[in-house]
Amino acid sequence: MWNESQMSFYLQVPDLVEYCRTELKIPDTTLISIEYEDLSDEGVKGWAIDSAEDGEYDIEIDRNLGQEETLMTVCHEMVHVSQMYHGKEIDEEEAVEKEKILLDGFNQFQAYQYELNV
Repeated sequence: MWNESQMSFYLQVPDLVEYCRTELKIPDTTLISIEYEDLSDEGVKGWAIDSAEDGEYDIEIDRNLGQEETLMTVCHEMVHVSQMYHGKEIDEEEAVEKEKILLDGFNQFQAYQYELNV
């Protein structure tokens, strides 16, 4: 069972996906699912998969990652979803370049939202 801190963290992930979706110009009609799996034997932190259904993408994140690394990996995989959606080749360099920019922007957005609600 998750404690309150873990629950709060996992509730941030959908907000992060929506933030990345907006920044990466992925339409709201595109379904993006996040799953947490044990990927430690795969040698990856996560991956994005273009589902067999049109307009659907699955992201799997290693459930063994810490909170910050999980959020960074979600951003990284969202860049890959964007690449697939926009018909681009998968570009690791672009994903690495944009993951921190996206996470920093999300953290600033969250801080701004917090200030508005205080």
